[in-house]
Amino acid sequence: MRTGKIIEIHCKCGYLLFRYFKAGKGRLIKVLISRLTDDHVGLQKVATHSRPACPQCAKDLGIIMMIHGEPALKLNQGTIESIRI
Repeated sequence: MRTGKIIEIHCKCGYLLFRYFKAGKGRLIKVLISRLTDDHVGLQKVATHSRPACPQCAKDLGIIMMIHGEPALKLNQGTIESIRI
Protein backbone atom coordinates (compact mmCIF):
# COMPACT_ATOMS: atom_id res chain seq x y z
CA MET A 1 0.00 0.00 0.00
CA ARG A 2 1.15 3.54 -0.65
CA THR A 3 2.22 5.88 2.05
CA GLY A 4 -0.45 7.83 3.84
CA LYS A 5 -1.76 8.64 7.26
CA ILE A 6 -4.53 7.61 9.60
CA ILE A 7 -7.09 10.37 10.04
CA GLU A 8 -10.11 10.72 12.30
CA ILE A 9 -13.47 11.41 10.66
CA HIS A 10 -15.96 13.35 12.81
CA CYS A 11 -19.59 14.23 12.20
CA LYS A 12 -20.56 17.91 12.33
CA CYS A 13 -22.09 17.18 15.76
CA GLY A 14 -18.62 16.16 17.00
CA TYR A 15 -19.10 12.37 17.17
CA LEU A 16 -16.07 10.28 16.12
CA LEU A 17 -17.34 8.15 13.24
CA PHE A 18 -14.20 6.20 12.31
CA ARG A 19 -10.45 6.27 11.77
CA TYR A 20 -9.38 5.84 8.16
CA PHE A 21 -6.08 5.22 6.35
CA LYS A 22 -5.96 8.06 3.78
CA ALA A 23 -3.53 7.51 0.92
CA GLY A 24 -2.72 10.43 -1.33
CA LYS A 25 -3.59 14.10 -1.17
CA GLY A 26 -6.79 16.06 -1.51
CA ARG A 27 -10.29 15.96 -0.07
CA LEU A 28 -11.89 12.86 1.37
CA ILE A 29 -14.67 11.91 -1.05
CA LYS A 30 -15.04 8.15 -0.58
CA VAL A 31 -14.09 5.81 2.24
CA LEU A 32 -13.02 2.29 1.26
CA ILE A 33 -14.35 -0.11 3.89
CA SER A 34 -11.15 -2.20 3.78
CA ARG A 35 -9.06 0.80 4.95
CA LEU A 36 -11.06 1.49 8.13
CA THR A 37 -9.06 1.02 11.33
CA ASP A 38 -11.69 1.88 13.98
CA ASP A 39 -15.36 1.75 12.97
CA HIS A 40 -17.82 3.34 15.42
CA VAL A 41 -20.72 3.33 12.93
CA GLY A 42 -20.74 -0.34 11.88
CA LEU A 43 -19.93 0.11 8.19
CA GLN A 44 -18.26 -3.30 7.89
CA LYS A 45 -21.61 -5.12 8.23
CA VAL A 46 -23.73 -2.81 6.06
CA ALA A 47 -25.19 -3.95 2.71
CA THR A 48 -24.55 -2.23 -0.62
CA HIS A 49 -26.88 0.71 -1.50
CA SER A 50 -27.76 1.33 2.15
CA ARG A 51 -27.45 4.74 3.79
CA PRO A 52 -25.69 4.64 7.18
CA ALA A 53 -26.36 7.45 9.66
CA CYS A 54 -24.51 9.08 12.53
CA PRO A 55 -25.37 7.22 15.77
CA GLN A 56 -25.60 10.49 17.73
CA CYS A 57 -27.52 12.93 15.50
CA ALA A 58 -28.95 10.50 12.87
CA LYS A 59 -27.72 12.54 9.87
CA ASP A 60 -27.14 10.64 6.61
CA LEU A 61 -23.42 9.95 6.06
CA GLY A 62 -23.67 8.89 2.41
CA ILE A 63 -24.33 5.72 0.43
CA ILE A 64 -22.50 2.38 0.30
CA MET A 65 -21.44 1.64 -3.31
CA MET A 66 -19.09 -0.69 -5.15
CA ILE A 67 -16.14 1.43 -6.33
CA HIS A 68 -13.34 -0.33 -8.24
CA GLY A 69 -14.74 -3.69 -7.10
CA GLU A 70 -14.64 -2.82 -3.37
CA PRO A 71 -17.42 -1.62 -1.07
CA ALA A 72 -16.98 2.05 -0.23
CA LEU A 73 -18.92 4.83 1.47
CA LYS A 74 -19.51 7.76 -0.91
CA LEU A 75 -19.60 10.59 1.62
CA ASN A 76 -22.22 13.27 1.99
CA GLN A 77 -19.92 16.30 2.33
CA GLY A 78 -22.42 18.31 4.38
CA THR A 79 -22.47 15.75 7.20
CA ILE A 80 -18.78 15.37 8.06
CA GLU A 81 -16.22 17.94 9.13
CA SER A 82 -14.13 18.98 6.13
CA ILE A 83 -10.81 17.13 5.83
CA ARG A 84 -8.10 17.95 3.34
CA ILE A 85 -4.61 16.55 3.23
